[in-house]
Amino acid sequence: MTKEKARIVKTGILFVVILLITIWGVNYVKSNDLLSAKVKLHGIYSDVAELSVGNHVYVSGTKIGKVAHINFIEGNLEKLDVEFHIKKNIKIPKGSIAKITSIDLLGTKGIEIILKKNTNGGFYKNNDTLKTAVETSLSEEVNKQIMPLKIKTENMVGTLDSLLVAFRAVFNPKTRRNIKQSFDHIQKTLRNLESSSVLLDKIMVSGKDRVAVILKNAESITTNLEKNNDNIEKILQNFGDISDSLAAANFVGVIDNADKSLDKFNKIMNKIEKGEGTIGLLLKDEELYNKLEKASNDLDKLFIDIKENPKRYVRFSAFSFGKKVYVTDTDSIPED
Repeated sequence: MTKEKARIVKTGILFVVILLITIWGVNYVKSNDLLSAKVKLHGIYSDVAELSVGNHVYVSGTKIGKVAHINFIEGNLEKLDVEFHIKKNIKIPKGSIAKITSIDLLGTKGIEIILKKNTNGGFYKNNDTLKTAVETSLSEEVNKQIMPLKIKTENMVGTLDSLLVAFRAVFNPKTRRNIKQSFDHIQKTLRNLESSSVLLDKIMVSGKDRVAVILKNAESITTNLEKNNDNIEKILQNFGDISDSLAAANFVGVIDNADKSLDKFNKIMNKIEKGEGTIGLLLKDEELYNKLEKASNDLDKLFIDIKENPKRYVRFSAFSFGKKVYVTDTDSIPED
């Protein structure tokens, strides 16, 4: 390597070192804000959500400072003291909240000062500690929103699995055959309904005149009913009067008398059945019946004999001009 080339290399290396030192110095001065007055404030967090030293502090979307230090409090790993510096001319009302939040879509963290509207309590001073809060990250918020849906989906998948098992158990080959037969029957029923509707249409077309006549007669009947409405009301009123009269009648007494008469008739029939009284004797006394039958037969014979031989039994008396003549023998009746 020649001296000229060595000199060029040394000059290049020196330029790079100077550039790096300049960049580091500018960032250091910028981060520590050495050229301006500042107020130190603190916030106590249990989780800083990846907040780093150098992240910005905002009020109403405007940068007012940076995070200077993040340290554990007296060795307590569950508490972190975040020290941030803000411009001295910025007054933060007491009661305001230092909230760690995402300042861009890439997830860069920063501190957003949520101001308290009421300023009667004064303002924070140097080394004061603010109330704190941590905004949930985008992924946490998405998980929070999606978690219920995830749980419902898992439950739905379990339910669908149970339904599939049930379907497999129910829709066995026999059940499928029955369902197919049912659909075949439904198709036949639909065809029958279609045929019936066609037949009904034909009947309606052929019987259109009859239907018109029937409707006309029905209209005539309703017209007559409307015209005779007063008469119908009178008839109904008369029926009402009759029903009232029947209701007022002494049906109880009539039924009571009928019951008494039936009781007496039953007693008479019981006596006849027992053979008591003349009718009972006639019905029950066989000897009396035989005697009466014999007497009736003898009487019949007597009547027959009287009819055939009247001279044996008949005695004539003749009256002649006021003179009574007794004849004992019909063969010796004198002639006048």
